[in-house]
Amino acid sequence: MSAVIKLGGSLITDKSSPRTVKWDSLNDSALQIYKYYKENNAKIAIIHGGGSFGHYEVEKIRKSKNVIDPFSTSLIQESMLTLALAVLKALIDVGIPASLHPTHTICKSNANDCNYFSIINDLNNGLVPITYGDAVFDGEGKIISGDDLSVQISNLINSDCLIFATDVDGVLDEKGNLIREIKRNHYINVINRDVFDVTGGIVNKINKAFNSKSNNIRIVSGKKIYNALNGEDVGTKIINL
Repeated sequence: MSAVIKLGGSLITDKSSPRTVKWDSLNDSALQIYKYYKENNAKIAIIHGGGSFGHYEVEKIRKSKNVIDPFSTSLIQESMLTLALAVLKALIDVGIPASLHPTHTICKSNANDCNYFSIINDLNNGLVPITYGDAVFDGEGKIISGDDLSVQISNLINSDCLIFATDVDGVLDEKGNLIREIKRNHYINVINRDVFDVTGGIVNKINKAFNSKSNNIRIVSGKKIYNALNGEDVGTKIINL
């Protein structure tokens, strides 16, 4: 079994408070991933979002000078590495042999322009690689989305499932009700509730998810990661046919 799990920034950070990790949510997610990992001897890659770390820094930079210059790129990279180390610690603390791959060290300009060899190598050798949304500088500052990385890695390893874990039950309609499944080119009216999300929010996430070749693509509550990995009907299923 193989799986790609995207831990959303809203799940693992407090978006109302800059650079604040939601340790309870992060630790609970780690325990669920560990349970699935042990039970299935699964190959798992983990990607996480920026939340009140990277997204906050980007928003602050854009408001002050509206350009991501080399120094701004450095600030974003530092904030994301700080969060990545928290994710790494949470996974190691529950017994997962996690390894960290900072995105700016493997990607040039976007998620299509990355050398994923080290991630694949770790997967093949029993480790659980972590990477994340990040900033790179390629003549200009650019943001590489964790959602894009998740889809790329999912397709690269032919993962059985791609799970986007958030702080809500899944994709919610304008009345706050859970949408059980979403098909390609099917019009939906959703709540886009992100305080700040420089990578486009939930609608953009849905559109990117359609590009995954996985049979089990779900946007779920972080409390249901284990259930989703096991193919249970939780959250919102993305039908990519």
